[in-house]
Amino acid sequence: MRATRDDEVRTGRLRRRQQILAELGARSFVAEGFLDLLAEALDDIVDSLGVSHAALFERVPGSTLLVMRAGVGWRPGAVGQMLEYDGGDAFLGPIFTSHTSVHVSGASPAQMTPLFAEHGIVSGLAVMLPGPHGPVGTLCALARDARQFDDDDEHFLRALANIFSWAIQRKGTEEGLLQSQLRLQGVQKMEAIGRLAGGIAHDFNNLVQAIGGYTEVLLKYLPDDDGLRKPAVEIKRAGDRAAALTRQLLAFSRQQVLQPRVLDLNGVVANVEQLLRRLIGEDIELEIELESRLGRVRADAAQLEQVLMNLAVNARDAMPDGGTLTIETRNVVLASSDQRDAFAVQPGPYVLLAVADTGIGMDAETRARAFDPFFTTKAPGHGTGLGLSTVYGIVKQSRGYIWLDSEPGHGTRARIYLPRVEEPLDEVAPKRAPSVAAAPRGHETLLIVEDEEGVRELMCEWMSSHGYTVVAAANGVEALAAADLHAEPIDLLVADVVMPQMGGPALASRLLEARPGLRVIFMSGYADEAIGDPQMLAVGAGFLQKPFTLDSLLRKVRETLDARHDTGH
Repeated sequence: MRATRDDEVRTGRLRRRQQILAELGARSFVAEGFLDLLAEALDDIVDSLGVSHAALFERVPGSTLLVMRAGVGWRPGAVGQMLEYDGGDAFLGPIFTSHTSVHVSGASPAQMTPLFAEHGIVSGLAVMLPGPHGPVGTLCALARDARQFDDDDEHFLRALANIFSWAIQRKGTEEGLLQSQLRLQGVQKMEAIGRLAGGIAHDFNNLVQAIGGYTEVLLKYLPDDDGLRKPAVEIKRAGDRAAALTRQLLAFSRQQVLQPRVLDLNGVVANVEQLLRRLIGEDIELEIELESRLGRVRADAAQLEQVLMNLAVNARDAMPDGGTLTIETRNVVLASSDQRDAFAVQPGPYVLLAVADTGIGMDAETRARAFDPFFTTKAPGHGTGLGLSTVYGIVKQSRGYIWLDSEPGHGTRARIYLPRVEEPLDEVAPKRAPSVAAAPRGHETLLIVEDEEGVRELMCEWMSSHGYTVVAAANGVEALAAADLHAEPIDLLVADVVMPQMGGPALASRLLEARPGLRVIFMSGYADEAIGDPQMLAVGAGFLQKPFTLDSLLRKVRETLDARHDTGH
């Protein structure tokens, strides 16, 4: 009699579950009301399995992060929260490491994610949401008491997971074209803004070059007690700020000149750790989690340090009452499905650099505009809005990807992926102490070619005042004519890269045919321009990025000319 009663209960439970699955399966074909459908399903899980909590977690592509998309039984604010899983997590780890269902009964808090431990979860059943490239999430039924789940429970939960996996993929397919168009528009907008910013920075560079140069001349000749010295110093400071702004614009537009080398990201983090601790203040705890056998990347170490500084400043401002800043490195492999842009991620091995805070987080609108130049949520006078824009440009110019994961009230996590390389680490030359010697003088003949009249006149006057013979021209065609009229040797060509009629690389090529011993220095504010003709760089051409100081011009000229003597030319 007892067995018959148990069979009736089991049969009734199975019939109810079949009814739930049939209703949910039919409703999953309807495009609208997906979240309502999900909420009802989680209520059915709680009732049918007799558990206290149910949740659907979605995996964030290319990471070990999960987002709770829907849940029943959780504290307010839990839905939408991000949590991290690993292989040691009793509930969630095996789902994503071995793609298997998980039965847990009587687990200890040490075996659980903090969110589960907070709610007193000790038992649970978790199944994966299957996707074309592995689990895209997990569906969980959880309880505060130690209990067992049978095969019927697992089959029911698996059937629900399959329905939702199918519905998510169908919904994604229907919205895919629209979302791709929106993402493409976002990428195109960033590219257009980048081109505009690069063009402005290029023209602005020449203005800053002239302002800074003439102010440098004034300060050289004004005595310390002269009343005009203070205004000149203030002009110099304003010029320096303008130059810094220009560099940020060039970074965003991916047109600054990088000096990439094969390096270890752990070393970059270590180099700035103490500086970061001072920067964020004592009320913010800095945690650093570095993978011991981290792969190598090819990047500009100084620019990556700038990335960490900018992200740390943003994190500090997002935690006015204190919190935790976490910096992490890890080897990862990205698949073609791990994408956040209009274009597919190039699959392969990468190194992850993640910076996470426990601050106020960002809503969807703010997150969508986070990388826009001059966009800031700070009060006027408290930021230019170029911090994240600079980070974006540096990462993109380094052939990497950057994604922001953030929810209001749950902090922000910036994930930077840089391609892993198998080349050996580049040796770093020891830094030389800055020279305090007087600006070097010379006697050689220079051909200075610059289309901006103010900059050209300034350079000619400055170099002449330091002993050099100067021949000047406004573009490459004029320079060729001037060189033909100058019967004496010309030792060094100093030329802007892009000029009307004929640019620097083409000019250098023509001059080198007739004057093979000529040395070359290119000037520009654009990274693409700096590349110029690879053959020009191969013969030892130097490079000065605008805006530069007159003192640095003197030293670069002397260094280039002395290198000629050292090599016997």
